[in-house]
Amino acid sequence: MNKLIEGYDIGPKRARYMADIALMKFSEEDVKRILSQLESLPKIPGSNNPCGPVFNRYSPFPIWVHVFLWSLRSIGIVLLLPGQVGATAVLLTRGRFAPIWKEIPRPSIELISWASEFYEFIKAPLELVEKSIEREAALCINRNGKFGIKSEGYTVMSHVWGETMGWQTPDEWGPVDLQLRKKGIPMAHFMRFFNRCETEWLWVDVIAMPEVLEDMDAVEKEKIERLRIGVINCLRSIYTKSDKLVVLDTLLLRLNTRSPIDVAVTLCLSFWITCLWTWIEARLAPKVIIKTANWSIDLDSILELLGKTFLNEEHRYYGVLAHLWTLREETINLLNPVSIMESACIGCGGRYTAIKIDIARALYPLLGLNWEYGWDLDQGFEKIVNTYPGEEEWVTKFRQMKFGLHDM
Repeated sequence: MNKLIEGYDIGPKRARYMADIALMKFSEEDVKRILSQLESLPKIPGSNNPCGPVFNRYSPFPIWVHVFLWSLRSIGIVLLLPGQVGATAVLLTRGRFAPIWKEIPRPSIELISWASEFYEFIKAPLELVEKSIEREAALCINRNGKFGIKSEGYTVMSHVWGETMGWQTPDEWGPVDLQLRKKGIPMAHFMRFFNRCETEWLWVDVIAMPEVLEDMDAVEKEKIERLRIGVINCLRSIYTKSDKLVVLDTLLLRLNTRSPIDVAVTLCLSFWITCLWTWIEARLAPKVIIKTANWSIDLDSILELLGKTFLNEEHRYYGVLAHLWTLREETINLLNPVSIMESACIGCGGRYTAIKIDIARALYPLLGLNWEYGWDLDQGFEKIVNTYPGEEEWVTKFRQMKFGLHDM
């Protein structure tokens, strides 16, 4: 079974783990039928990303490209002008003034916006990050690249950074080029995942949370790290006050199906399901939407269907449900009543985090705690035990769990 799963660009450890646990009651024919619905992708070394090509190496446009884009934009505006003037004259004679301001300029504005996407970058100003922390609100962005601090009416994007943000070299996983990280996210790439989230305002962690860069001095690094901790301490508010959380995973975005069961199986095999932080996000969000190549489905409806369908532990769906049920607060007591840290121990088995201190820090939004600058792992867990003394046994078990399976 695991060899079959590996054949669909799924890591060997993940394939073996899921074949032995979540899919142990499925036949190879069942799994093959589900995975055969995955769209094939061109083989780009180091990338399997349906959100767009690898952009981790900074390659500025040559002068001729800039000249071409500016010329195209200018010529387009000039060609549109006679028609716009004529339409304006007709509207004036008929006394219809509102469309003159709202509709007539729209083609020119869209042309300017389209051309700008090729060389604009998205990066959150630090002063807005600070204001969002002060207000414990979400620093969101719209499709035009405009920032806004929101306490409601926004969507959270849930993803694995390496997949959506191009964090890989031409041959393997690796960091984005430093010069590119200084500039931010290319607007053209930002739109690839913004359009999939179907929202006016979007909160994205890699945009709202500034990054500590290698060439910063000690003072700058401390300032940015304090801002990052400030955002982390706002995550509970950001997730719980959002309208919904949209899951973008490369495997799921290749899946063509209208079957909730097929989505559930593919979700178990996704890279998204292996991440510690994504489990926290799903637990806190009011609604979790799973995006596929041609569909959107509420995670709660998947779990409800699985819960109503399986009869006992011998049912083939039982392994899938057992792997997914702790993702949502609404289904946390579906199998057995558990405490918050017990559910974390059950739900986070086999997950990874690239940063060791996040083994404790990722729990803080879930537990409603604030992390302090300068804390280490021991201090982080000590705070949890002191705040939740009844959870000490499960905190100890959580600390003993293995994290960091990068090749999942």
